[in-house]
Amino acid sequence: MTSWIAISRKDHLHKRWQPSKGFEFVADQQIVPILLAEIARIAPQHVTGFVQAEDGSYQYIALVGVGGDRNLYVSNDHLWLGDYIPASLRAYPFAVLNDTEGNKVFCVDQSHLTDDESFPRLFQDDGTLEKTPADTVNFITQCEDNRQQTLKACAALDEAGLIEPWMIEIPRGEDQPPLTINGVHRVNESKLNELDAQQLIALRNVGALPLAYAQLFSTAQMDQLIKRANFHSNADPKKAPAELDGLFGEGDGGTLNFDSL
Repeated sequence: MTSWIAISRKDHLHKRWQPSKGFEFVADQQIVPILLAEIARIAPQHVTGFVQAEDGSYQYIALVGVGGDRNLYVSNDHLWLGDYIPASLRAYPFAVLNDTEGNKVFCVDQSHLTDDESFPRLFQDDGTLEKTPADTVNFITQCEDNRQQTLKACAALDEAGLIEPWMIEIPRGEDQPPLTINGVHRVNESKLNELDAQQLIALRNVGALPLAYAQLFSTAQMDQLIKRANFHSNADPKKAPAELDGLFGEGDGGTLNFDSL
């Protein structure tokens, strides 16, 4: 489990950091947050949708798993199995998080802090960040700006009444009940097609219109997601090779629920 610690000159001036060797940190993740700026790269490779936060707002996400503890886009040796790596995964082991007072602070996964001199430093001798950490702060800041735009686009779709619950059923083969995925939402295509020109322009102006079409187009990747599940199940000797049982578990079809995010 990731343990974040705020980076400070006082405590970490001479500390070093160990770069991530792969994507082990998201190897069991089932969804990944997606930004408006990257939808053209995401939609051809991922099934996307929306999940609802506790405050009722919607977040745009890509499905990268279908239950169990397996991210289907991460290989057994923790490589990313895709042509494009989502922006939310590229800053690790760094992050910008809120402290107890709501201030933004630059953090690192504590497990990646080290005194081993073979690894790069966090700070230069004068107390300024080294290039890679500094570039990462800038990258995260840009991502955060676009995340706010993405949330506004999602809110516009919601206000237009275009987001609806989407119960996804993943087949598991003969005589096996499907896995049900709850808590994911989608765009209602029929309602989208009923909007007048003024409504469509309003959605376009906040980036919500391309987001809506990207989500609809991305559903064509559902077959790819299922094929990935089958591939991992058959390729992993520790899992049952029969259909998706090794990924979904035994017994009834079960439910993967994103309602409580």
